[in-house]
Amino acid sequence: MTKIQDTRKARERLAQLTGTLASTHTRKSHAVQTTQSIAERMARDPGLPVPNPTMSYWQDPEHSFAHLQSPSLPQDSDVVIIGSGITSVSTAEHLLRLEPQLRIVILEARSAISGATGRNGGHIKASPWADYHDLKQLFGKESGMKIIKFRMAHLDVFCKEAAALGDAGQVGLVRRTQALSTSYSPKAWEGSKMRLKDFLDDFPEERGKWEAIEDRAVLKSLGLSESACGTVRGPEGAAWPYRFVGAVLQKLLHGGHVTLETHTPVTAIERSSAPTLPYSVQTIRGSIQAKHVIHCTNGFAAHLLPSLKGKLWPFRGQMTVQSVPKNFPRLGGERSWSTVWERGFDYVTQSPGPDGYLYWGGGLLQVPDAAERELDLGCSNDGELSFECLDRLETAPARAFQDGDQAQIIRKWTGIMGCTGDGLPLVDRLPGFVSGREECDPRTGGEWIAAGFNGFGMVNCWLSGKGLAHLITGREEEARPWFPIDEFACSKERLGQMTPEESLTSFLAGLET
Repeated sequence: MTKIQDTRKARERLAQLTGTLASTHTRKSHAVQTTQSIAERMARDPGLPVPNPTMSYWQDPEHSFAHLQSPSLPQDSDVVIIGSGITSVSTAEHLLRLEPQLRIVILEARSAISGATGRNGGHIKASPWADYHDLKQLFGKESGMKIIKFRMAHLDVFCKEAAALGDAGQVGLVRRTQALSTSYSPKAWEGSKMRLKDFLDDFPEERGKWEAIEDRAVLKSLGLSESACGTVRGPEGAAWPYRFVGAVLQKLLHGGHVTLETHTPVTAIERSSAPTLPYSVQTIRGSIQAKHVIHCTNGFAAHLLPSLKGKLWPFRGQMTVQSVPKNFPRLGGERSWSTVWERGFDYVTQSPGPDGYLYWGGGLLQVPDAAERELDLGCSNDGELSFECLDRLETAPARAFQDGDQAQIIRKWTGIMGCTGDGLPLVDRLPGFVSGREECDPRTGGEWIAAGFNGFGMVNCWLSGKGLAHLITGREEEARPWFPIDEFACSKERLGQMTPEESLTSFLAGLET
């Protein structure tokens, strides 16, 4: 299928999802208004993170440094990183591995690791077979394969990083799992089988690791409900991201080269007249002069970079923790799941402890009314729940599993993801047409971004931080063999193709099952 055909198909699906193919003039008018309102919301300033977010299960208890703040801000620094999540911490870690004497300040608007990293689903799930087909169609076979290999590399990297931390790394519960991606509609299952075949045709080394299962007896033995049409089984991973990233950050803080300033939102970035410190980072507590400024704010990036509004936009996800009955299998140390419905999908991990709690997120695109269904698109408020999604998540275990009918929600919260118009992150030096500021000599410093991970941060963020560290320190050619430099670049051509309407089309088409 050509890119034009793929785009046409996506637009047709967008019309179906938002109701623009309704039979009456009234319904058509309402659907068009819904689509326009969503696009307008996506193009708004996401603002700063709300001060009182919903409480994530992962963040209880908080880290000892969660509210760390110096008596006064450092006057200057080699590097200022905005945001304290996995991308920020990885960038700081890899910068110091490359240049150990750098001074780094991490600025966080709320408590440490309180954004998407501390609020996500706990998956280290690349889903390579599910995404490769579309990546190949949109970006070509070579780029598609490079992006998939980059994502797949994260599981091994996480396991090695956790092991290197010793006892501190064990609290992050980084583990390998057998993942089941189960389709609950015949159409979704046919699509899964096609995508798996396409993936294995181009990745023959992965044969034997992934399999499509549709035998009813086997599906039953896996604990799946009667409505399961089939499942793809293969190797993925899971973790407690808040704890893992916290262990890395705590090590950095003890090293003496990283300063963490929480509850210090950045209000503006200005070009400085100082020749060796070309940027002035303005905060509510004062300013810091810096050589390099790095935006690791994901769904909030367009607040300080208004040219990205509608190109990199926030999306609110709903998470729950659900208790399960005694007869529900305790497979948290070895299994994770995705449930692919007629519209949209959910993602599930399980506690490796005896409680067997299910960490269940999703619910999007599964409510019948389009106006309610897309309320989370363009939303940057994680201080409120998504009740439409919660309605679906409450009944999801009973629909997905044989013994899920007694599951009960015991904790619920939301988190803000960052989505881009083409589904790929932005990891690059920021050109002047994006930052709105005069670019400085690369030998003097620069302004950078690593954001827009489209809900799959755990298989993009850590190595994006490593790749960005290589770019900042002038080691681009070392990173090029493994890092998708060109695909993640902030080029004028790439950004020029991103509009709110096209972003909405691509996003909804990506949920096509």
